[in-house]
Amino acid sequence: MAGRRTSSSRCAADPDYFCGLFVCFEGGEGAGKSTQSLLLRQWLVERGHNVLLTFEPGDTEVGQELRRIVLDPATGELSDRTEALLYAADKAEHVDHVVLPALERGDVVITDRYVDSTLAYQGAGRTLDVAEVEAVARWATGDLRPHLTVVLDLAPEAGFGRFTGRDRIEGQS
Repeated sequence: MAGRRTSSSRCAADPDYFCGLFVCFEGGEGAGKSTQSLLLRQWLVERGHNVLLTFEPGDTEVGQELRRIVLDPATGELSDRTEALLYAADKAEHVDHVVLPALERGDVVITDRYVDSTLAYQGAGRTLDVAEVEAVARWATGDLRPHLTVVLDLAPEAGFGRFTGRDRIEGQS
């Protein structure tokens, strides 16, 4: 259910309370998530909406440190479960301190990556059971789901050709 929240937030407690709009952009590396997020933000702001543009991982102070750990090639190899739990910790901070407060104000929240990226990278891309990864991610987010998820599809070769330098995740097969 879009926007469902299992915590004690007003959005969950009062079905008549307007809770903003939550939009997520997903897709492979270099697919244009950031570009499309910016364009949508600009379009919505021009029409008078309050818009919060955010991203995962790393859009909180705790998230910045978690992002450094999971993406820095100097981190080296992490256990697949450790990596999934670090991303889940980022999601918990992101939802509780960035996304949910904006939704409760009635803002439009646009995020570059969310749970689907975790399912792709830590679920399908690792040796982890996708259902278990999803359960952890849904728990970390309080089962908050976007009202709309836009998936940008681009061949990996084309996406990787759009930027230089690779982080720890991008440097893997």
